[in-house]
Amino acid sequence: MQKINFIKMHGLGNDFVIIDNRNKLVAITDELIKKLSDRRRGAGCDQLITINNPKGKEDVIIEIYNASGDKAEACGNGTRCVAKLIMEEKNQNSVNILSDAGLLKAKRIDKNNISVNMGKVSNEWNHIPLSEKLDTLNIPINIVGFTKGVAVNVGNPHIVFFGKDLNNLDLLKLGPEIEHHKFFPNKTNVEFIKIINSKTIEMKVWERGVGITYACGSGACAAVFAGIKKNLLSNHVEVKLLKGSLNISIVNDEAIMIGPAEISYHGKVEI
Repeated sequence: MQKINFIKMHGLGNDFVIIDNRNKLVAITDELIKKLSDRRRGAGCDQLITINNPKGKEDVIIEIYNASGDKAEACGNGTRCVAKLIMEEKNQNSVNILSDAGLLKAKRIDKNNISVNMGKVSNEWNHIPLSEKLDTLNIPINIVGFTKGVAVNVGNPHIVFFGKDLNNLDLLKLGPEIEHHKFFPNKTNVEFIKIINSKTIEMKVWERGVGITYACGSGACAAVFAGIKKNLLSNHVEVKLLKGSLNISIVNDEAIMIGPAEISYHGKVEI
């Protein structure tokens, strides 16, 4: 049996098992992902993230796996968690992290908070991608009490719905239906938004390959970008989630996210 060391971290309850793969290569298999992500038999997590040796000017490379075993291109909360580890390791106040979504630049804001530039956000139909050319500001998925969806790519696909009541939302039913909708060949993350004012929103999220999560960094970025495109929000918005808030700024179509990252514990598993 192989002993695997890991770090359990979270950003506002969106939790991760992080494996440092720079010195001892751990094969990431479906068996390992399912064992570690299982909340009854493993550590429990929304995503498993590996830290890998750089190949260029980046500090590290990360790979992100959803609890389902699918790879994810981007994860804002997870990137902040890795950034915190690497900044502490290197005694730096900034790091560059390469993911499948591109190079992500992270900075330390204070003792608790880290910012990550998630890069360019797009609502071009073929960037998301969609299975056919549609008006991405009015995706024809009808949900009672909500607007038509706004499709957005933040390194990964999202669809955002705006409404007034999040409390009576049947996310367990709607989430998987929309995630697997025919419009999204790579499936999609799903966000439901209540606007409090132009600078404050509440969000509930269904993550692709995971399910309901406490928070989603890329989803918060997608929500604010969508709100700006619909002339509903300003460029600087507090996104309220179940366990706290993320602060999102959209500058020249780039999403900059500020939020906390915390270590829960260091662990070891045999497999």
